Amino acid sequence: MPPHDSNLARAALGTASAFGKVYRCCVRRRYELAPGAAIAGLTGLSWLHHLGGVSLAEHGAYGLATAASGALVAGGLKYKNKGIAAAGAGGMAVMADAWIGAGLGPSVPSLIASALTTGGAYAAYVPWLVRSRREQLSLQVKAAKAGVTAEGLGTDTLAPGLTGATREETALMQALVAMLSVPAVDVTALEYTRFGWRAVVVLPAGRDTAPHKVIARRDQLAANLGLPGKLRLAKGEKDNELVACLYESDPLASPLAWPGPSTSTCKEPAVLGMDALGQPVTVPMLYNHVLIGGASDNGKSSLQAVLLAYAVACEDAEVLLIDLKPGAVELGPWRSCARGFAATPAEALALLRFIWAEVERRGRYLADLGRKLGRPVKKWVPGEHGPAWFVFIDELAELMRQVPSAAPLIESLLQVARFVGITLVCATQSPSNRVFGGNTDGRQQYQVRIGLGAKESTTSNLIFGPGAYGDGWCLDELEGPGYFLRWDRAHPVPVVSRAFWMTDEEIGATVHRYATAEAKNGAREHPQSAVGPEDDPPPPTPPTPPSGGPGEGAPLPRPVLRAVPTFPDGSEIADERHAALWQAIEKAGPRGITVDDLVALDLPQFAARSSVNGPLSQWRKKGWVEEAGKQGRAMAFRTVARRPIAAREAAEPVPAAGAVSAP
Repeated sequence: MPPHDSNLARAALGTASAFGKVYRCCVRRRYELAPGAAIAGLTGLSWLHHLGGVSLAEHGAYGLATAASGALVAGGLKYKNKGIAAAGAGGMAVMADAWIGAGLGPSVPSLIASALTTGGAYAAYVPWLVRSRREQLSLQVKAAKAGVTAEGLGTDTLAPGLTGATREETALMQALVAMLSVPAVDVTALEYTRFGWRAVVVLPAGRDTAPHKVIARRDQLAANLGLPGKLRLAKGEKDNELVACLYESDPLASPLAWPGPSTSTCKEPAVLGMDALGQPVTVPMLYNHVLIGGASDNGKSSLQAVLLAYAVACEDAEVLLIDLKPGAVELGPWRSCARGFAATPAEALALLRFIWAEVERRGRYLADLGRKLGRPVKKWVPGEHGPAWFVFIDELAELMRQVPSAAPLIESLLQVARFVGITLVCATQSPSNRVFGGNTDGRQQYQVRIGLGAKESTTSNLIFGPGAYGDGWCLDELEGPGYFLRWDRAHPVPVVSRAFWMTDEEIGATVHRYATAEAKNGAREHPQSAVGPEDDPPPPTPPTPPSGGPGEGAPLPRPVLRAVPTFPDGSEIADERHAALWQAIEKAGPRGITVDDLVALDLPQFAARSSVNGPLSQWRKKGWVEEAGKQGRAMAFRTVARRPIAAREAAEPVPAAGAVSAP
């Protein structure tokens, strides 16, 4: 045997032995053979090309491809781009190996070139493989510490992840793994809505896995999720919970028509709009000061109008308005519905003093009432002791600039006015402590905070408190006018919502309906120099307080009662549009009617499920409407039977002898 043939045989045997060892080592992970198999296949193809003959033009093509790869390496090194340089080096090695195989055929130089190319490929491949195995092991360790079972872990090193019960759950868990490199503990409460789906994710402990950290990387999580729709994230009720909502259709995309007042008593919350889950947004205003903040042109005026419409429609409440903008363009249209109105600095100071005098009078009255009843009376109850007062202040910062002496009165009212049924509803664009005179931070006294769109992230912290932006209260991400975030004790989690839109015609009709008797008779609309409730002009035939009580013998204001249609228990309906909706439910009879069928009737202002759900939920709470059973997959509702007048009168409690009458 010629020497070169024996060398070729030994090289072939050595190569075969090496490939056998590699195969045995990689039998459990066959994809690890990919670089060697690719190069071996390319070398074999080049040998076949040699057997068929290689022309001069084909040699030129091999040389040109090799030179182009070398140029790519030079460019990557010149511009310090490691990715381009590595790709060029790999391409140059592969093309050189193929060129040698095609030119020399099965020979020692060709095998040497193939071996060198294979070694270079594995020199880059093995570190990546080791790193991937370590990441997989680390993922399993973290999953065990987080309480995730081994069955839930993916076994593919190239795409580690978790599997869930549904496609959405699996996509969410895998997206979190790809972003955090650690799986979630669990995905609970995954529910489907008319607009998409919502899930609560329990995150593992860690500095980088806190809910606010994930919320800050929402765009990356949405890209990893890879599902159509809009992703919204919020902090859950617990510190390690994340609420993920994917909306395939946005319920807030178009303005929401105002459905009219939903109640006639301030003891029930106001319905302000609808949230991103399609649920009505309710705001408990009684005994809860309200702060409304946000940049201009983001719907603050419309939101105030909805709250004002609620307040003036309540039979057991009255409103007082302060608007120092030139012309009082925001609250001025409502002056005929107001117990007091101020449009100048002098009128504003007089009205605030008038309100503070009423706080003192009501406090003395409750104390005197408690002594007569033999038990403490600690809270003013609207309808029992007198009307609740809602004091609307538009642009609180402007009031403080024009009337600096109003700051102590505002601070005192925020701290002590709630228990006597007087609530402040303040709107401002800059809710800092300087707005309250700089002595105390009055924001702590607002139990309801509403944030509209803002251009800067700091506004979120000014309205909702320090660190609120990191917890998901991102006002700079709201999409347009009318969108808002609401916080109160019952709603500590940020949920994007949108307020109802009141047209100018609806505002005018509401003002005309609920104008006070004093305004209709041409009486003055605000106290000129009032220092107490006794100096305010009394309504017709005013009552007097109980004998011995505070302000004995002096006339006291009372709310003006308004005639409207009646409900089954004899109480009155506050709006004709509600009367039309009520008649539609009553006409359905014992079988009842579903919400979708009510929407299909195309009643004025009730052309959407959200507008029907507001008054319907209020009537169900009062016991006027009940469930009539399911029709298909939807629940039907019907009105309760009307009681005879005699039965209603018999059911009403009779005051005990010697009871003290309310003012």
